Amino acid sequence: MSSYFSFHKDYFDNNGDQGNLSVLNYFLSQQSVLFDEVTDPDSADFVIVGDASRAALREYGIELLALAPALQKRHSAGLATLVIGSSYEFLASQVSWLETPKLGPITSEFRTVDTLDAGPIVGYRNSSLLNLDFVRNGDFIGTTLFGPILAKNPTLLDQMLLACGGSSADWKPQMLDWVEAIRESIPT
Repeated sequence: MSSYFSFHKDYFDNNGDQGNLSVLNYFLSQQSVLFDEVTDPDSADFVIVGDASRAALREYGIELLALAPALQKRHSAGLATLVIGSSYEFLASQVSWLETPKLGPITSEFRTVDTLDAGPIVGYRNSSLLNLDFVRNGDFIGTTLFGPILAKNPTLLDQMLLACGGSSADWKPQMLDWVEAIRESIPT
């Protein structure tokens, strides 16, 4: 059995970020691994804090900052975590354990980010960060690339599946063709 914690999943899903849970659950269930929600991030195998609107960040910002010590523990230990989009930007500007980003004009674009651990990661960003589109410590990831990035990045998905007690994904051929078509359509 594996578990996840999602911070206010109804409001921190601005760009389909909760789809990362769906793709993990799909492949874990194919491997007969149960993937259940827990209310405590300290006991979760996987934690997600998705992208949110400015209104949601205003409403839940204090709670998000209260979650920061648990996220810092996960960051230090390199535990499977995705902090995405505006939530990542918000936390990076508030805590000392994430590198402080450099800000500039907002850029909205598809982007490919080369990483050492997972190869090229593709996604869409709408951010004023000039750097730090994808930062990683072990399986802890902070990124400006929002949406279901695990579904678009099979190597990254496999790494998270392993961190959640599963094994690499067994893609149906037409599913993998679809993912490859998406990846090929994104400019490098």
